Amino acid sequence: MRGNVSLQDFTADEVKEIAGFLGVSEYQLNQKGSVSLQQFETQLATTSFSQFTLKALIEQVLEEKLHSKEDEKRLKDDTKKQFTNDLQEVLSDLPQWYDQINKQAGDSKFIWQEQKAILPAIQLVAQAVNRQLKCNDFIRLPILAQQVTGNPHAFDGNNLVGKLLVHAVYSLSEQPESYPKTREEQVDLLANLKIIQDDLWNFVTFQGLIGYEQHELHPLWQAAVATKNALNMPMRHLTSITKVRPAIGKRVYIVENSGVASTLMDAHPTAPIICTHGQLRMASWRLLDLLDFDIEMYYSGDLDPEGLRIAQNINNRYSGRVHFWRMDETCYHLAMTGELTAKRLSNLQSITILPAVAEQMKKYKKVSYQEAWVDWLIADINVD
Repeated sequence: MRGNVSLQDFTADEVKEIAGFLGVSEYQLNQKGSVSLQQFETQLATTSFSQFTLKALIEQVLEEKLHSKEDEKRLKDDTKKQFTNDLQEVLSDLPQWYDQINKQAGDSKFIWQEQKAILPAIQLVAQAVNRQLKCNDFIRLPILAQQVTGNPHAFDGNNLVGKLLVHAVYSLSEQPESYPKTREEQVDLLANLKIIQDDLWNFVTFQGLIGYEQHELHPLWQAAVATKNALNMPMRHLTSITKVRPAIGKRVYIVENSGVASTLMDAHPTAPIICTHGQLRMASWRLLDLLDFDIEMYYSGDLDPEGLRIAQNINNRYSGRVHFWRMDETCYHLAMTGELTAKRLSNLQSITILPAVAEQMKKYKKVSYQEAWVDWLIADINVD
């Protein structure tokens, strides 16, 4: 055996015994500070244990095999290779997920910690994902879990299989900048595969829109337009809607702030106005997805890093149909307030839209809220 063992954790009596065994003084041994395993094994050959190597003797005493660092590395590499091969076979129908796991990025760390032991769970998730890709219909998460695993709670977010499901859908999606960590982010991510949760609480607010089930005009939407009422529409109802159009014209006006939306609705009770209540969630995305391709989207949000992020997300998804509405330098300078923290300013690094506004935000470290120019928004709305 090669290498040295430090004497740091040995007692004085133990050092004395070792020195006697090696035929050196305690002083010499303490000065050296360690014991050569090769020297120890050479001395062992002169004792009644000469039939044993040091390694064999230790294995006899401990009743377990010893592995060198080279052996451990070889075993680790072999295990990793076997897991990679097994994983590729299990995910032959989902190469995007295989590639995401194989990157060994931070989001896949929990998978690599388990390796072979996690393969059965990966197989279950692959079945669920493949089912959704083939069926392409909405299903509630507990129902999907029951059908695939026999346990309606198997895909809960705090379970290993639930974490794997999020990871799989993440790999198939147009990936956001960071892995979804909050429950809301994960709910919205799973909605991309038509797996729904909280379909009553997840809603979007609008007025002036008509919805269809197949080719039939939905009476609830029709009544809301006729009576000039706004609707808080839950995802539960949006799953059955197949098409949405403005009741008037070929454009919709989208705002993130409920107070601003309500003010616009007061001024224009027939205008097609949508309120996302901040970051778009499952119901908001579903509603916008249902709009015909010839419908233009006018989006207005706060001029802060979060508002620009929402605008960019909408533009990325509906490129060519989105108009940034009153999101310019004039509005920014109209009502600059607050103080942007370094953390919030850093979020501007990934913003690619509205570069002039983003630069002004970096320069002044202020934000502007759309309530300040709501009168201009009112004047802009055209319902002809």
